[in-house]
Amino acid sequence: MNINNKNLIIKIERAISELRRGGKLVISDITKGTSLILVAAELIEPETIHEMSQLSLSRPNIVLSSNRSEAIGIKTHKKPCSIMIKKHWSISDILSLCMPLYGKEKPTMDGVVLENEDSISSYCLLILRQARLLPAGLVAITSNIPIENINEWAFKNNLLHIDVVDIKLYETVNADSLTMSVKAKVPIAQTDNCEIIIFRPKDGGDEHFCLIFGKTRDVLNSKDHNHIPLTRVHSQCITGDILDSLKCDCGQQLKEAIKMMSVADEGVLIYLAQEGRDIGLLNKLRAYSLQEKGMDTVDANIALGFNDDERLYYPAKQILKKINIKSIKLITNNPKKVEHLSNLGVNIYERVSIKVDPNKHNEKYLETKSKKSGHFL
Repeated sequence: MNINNKNLIIKIERAISELRRGGKLVISDITKGTSLILVAAELIEPETIHEMSQLSLSRPNIVLSSNRSEAIGIKTHKKPCSIMIKKHWSISDILSLCMPLYGKEKPTMDGVVLENEDSISSYCLLILRQARLLPAGLVAITSNIPIENINEWAFKNNLLHIDVVDIKLYETVNADSLTMSVKAKVPIAQTDNCEIIIFRPKDGGDEHFCLIFGKTRDVLNSKDHNHIPLTRVHSQCITGDILDSLKCDCGQQLKEAIKMMSVADEGVLIYLAQEGRDIGLLNKLRAYSLQEKGMDTVDANIALGFNDDERLYYPAKQILKKINIKSIKLITNNPKKVEHLSNLGVNIYERVSIKVDPNKHNEKYLETKSKKSGHFL
């Protein structure tokens, strides 16, 4: 990894940490000569707006994803939007626009502006998603600071400063930095011919791992490009995989895939640290709470401002590359997963269906996956 990419990863990880603790971040678009201050909306404090106004000499706005905008009645044509914050609004008024708050009436909105998909506001929403925070932020334009002085100004005010290019490149560069950190044989209930490999990004962030079954283990050494193993790309689901939650079918699919690979004496299980279709455990449980009030899983994600599936598969591509797998038989019922992996250059020789038995708690969930997300069930 070159020094520029390493610095980019470190910079974004620090920015993510700052956002997650409720701190302020300075984001610039050097090509457009624009800078602003960003704070995660869900973490605002009583003094946040005043502090942002004092620093930027401008009134903060709310920036929302297109999904959250649509959920509160703003027609955006799939574009994010900015909303002017009125002086008499309380924190609960602001939060009611940024996230579902039952029993709280939304304030009357004026000054709604649609943002372009490549606007600096869009990149604010992207880094919020990368931080596993709600895609809703408070932003204040730093029009009082010339763009060529913004880095020095941020440093003097003890603020982290990043550019939209850093945000745009982060996910691919971070996936490229994955290294095979350790490999060990791990006998499991279904087979003792299995080993685990841990992959760690250079920034020390979330680790992914894969299980290698049976004769596929030999591929690591022989580099047999003709071997096309059964492969499951599985995203972390703590509630399903560990707690055996009946609300979803994730744990069942994981166990069934392991059984299929054990019986075949071959396979690769890639386990990605992408909880809740990559919205994080906290937001997944927020979605569960909305489902208890009558929403389905897709509508709940959209009400929070997310897409129904936020997962990216760059890490899976890199893991397959590092273990010398050129083609796979992908175990999935999700056509979008096939499409995403194929678009990244992963050669999918065959899609292999996986069947699990529904229960009274996940029947609606499975029906929604089929009708709204296109899963083959």
